[in-house]
Amino acid sequence: MPHVILKRVWDYCTYNKPFFLLILVLFLVLNYLEDSLADSSSVSMMALYIFFNILIFGYGMTIARDRINNGVRLPKIIIKDVIVLGIKSFIVFSVYLYVQGVILDFICSPLNFPQFNLEEMIFDFSNTLHLLFSHNPIDASVFIVVGAFLFYVTMFFMEIAVALLADTGSLLLSFNIVEIKRSIDLVGWVHYAKDYTIIVLAIVIFEFLSYIVIPIPILEYIWVILIDLFLFVTQFLGIGRIFSEIKEKKSD
Repeated sequence: MPHVILKRVWDYCTYNKPFFLLILVLFLVLNYLEDSLADSSSVSMMALYIFFNILIFGYGMTIARDRINNGVRLPKIIIKDVIVLGIKSFIVFSVYLYVQGVILDFICSPLNFPQFNLEEMIFDFSNTLHLLFSHNPIDASVFIVVGAFLFYVTMFFMEIAVALLADTGSLLLSFNIVEIKRSIDLVGWVHYAKDYTIIVLAIVIFEFLSYIVIPIPILEYIWVILIDLFLFVTQFLGIGRIFSEIKEKKSD
């Protein structure tokens, strides 16, 4: 259940509280710098923005790798690992998200539906309902069934690709579709779908918490970044947890 995921994330993050506070401060700084550079049109500033994202992705990958190896706390920051994994994961995410976009666009565009993100659709449920009811029932049904199926399948492949990268460091293995399918077959597609849905619901709960209003601006900003950190950890812990099951089944 989602509340179990929330507790796991809390326990994992706060296992070493001083280190958790350090990570939170670094996360605050990186997010602040990212926000200040996001709208810049300068090539150098955009390169810096991408570099900050690489650092964040890279640390997320170390979290996934730590969880694959049954870690119980936020991993130490090893700059070389963070940068190398960050660059590689940036490539993997970019390729898989592009492919997902092309596939979903193939289904959504003919039905006059926008591309979608599952968490956003659940979180903004009123707009989702409006979107569905503004189309004819057949188109809406095709969009829900086929769109959700394709979204899940592409996400499964992307997450296993990222997990393989975290575990082995191999970019080539991350694009080995046959190996990725074998990994998903081992854990079971239905089991994976159930686990992924629970993680999505946990993420939605965290997103709801981020909308709590705090009257002091600086405290509200810290609160939002804290929730963003929990969201971030939830995603990469989820990637690591499912792959740790796959590794256990392979060893058996």
